[in-house]
Amino acid sequence: MNSMTGYGRGSAENGRGIVTAELKSVNSRFLEINMRSDHFSAFLEDRASRKIKEALHRGKVTVYLSFQPSAEGRNLKVVLDRNLLEAYAAALTEGRRMKGLKNRKPSISDLLTLPEPFLHVEKEVLSDEELAPLVDEAMEKALTELTGMRAREGANLKKDLEKRISFLKEKREFLLSRQDDAARAYEERLKERINKILEDRNLSIDEGRVLEEVALFSEKADYTEEVVRFGSHLDQFSHILESNEPSGRKLDFLLQEINREVNTTASKASDTEVVDCVIIIKTELEKIREQVQNIE
Repeated sequence: MNSMTGYGRGSAENGRGIVTAELKSVNSRFLEINMRSDHFSAFLEDRASRKIKEALHRGKVTVYLSFQPSAEGRNLKVVLDRNLLEAYAAALTEGRRMKGLKNRKPSISDLLTLPEPFLHVEKEVLSDEELAPLVDEAMEKALTELTGMRAREGANLKKDLEKRISFLKEKREFLLSRQDDAARAYEERLKERINKILEDRNLSIDEGRVLEEVALFSEKADYTEEVVRFGSHLDQFSHILESNEPSGRKLDFLLQEINREVNTTASKASDTEVVDCVIIIKTELEKIREQVQNIE
């Protein structure tokens, strides 16, 4: 079982520079990839995305790719725009010949203040073929760290969920034990009310009629079927927790079914202790649901 929350960072380098991949993942219904890179091509970004899709199933993943050239790999070059400089020189020479102007020969500092620069700095850019192996290695290292963190967090989630499911199983046993008690309590209350009425009229109680009423009550208030399904869902939940496959969606679906069964149980029950137990169960289910939202 894996969590969807995690962080990973990896880097790879050669003589030309170093590529760094940084990954952050949080909860999401599906696998979402938000790619941010430092002037990497669409080809390399797609290559990094495929790595993520191979390793993860769910989660919102933010990716940041960067490249830092080495001192030897910068390959900076200053290029002179000769055509532009010659045009400047011709214009300045013509200006010096104009009457009424006191001109001197232009210096280098004068030329550097001209509006359009004639010196350009060019940096050699690595090709996709050169960067691809570095991107692959950096992504694999980052994903190893990310998936490791998600696995550790998933193990902690599993332990917590196992405890909570065990608690719900205890509450289920209580619901089953109260089923017959509720019918007996109803029978006693019914007899007490009838006896009080009949005593004033010197009449005797009809046991057959009382039993018939109790049977009707028991049928309407019988929540055994719901509690049995509740137990079956809890067993399935425990079984899924042991699975190595992505299980967040399955567990979320089971929680909806469990919630439906306990709601029906509460609507049928007339026992306040049963209703109180259902409230405790629903509170615990909400805590479980919050945890399940983080499971891949």
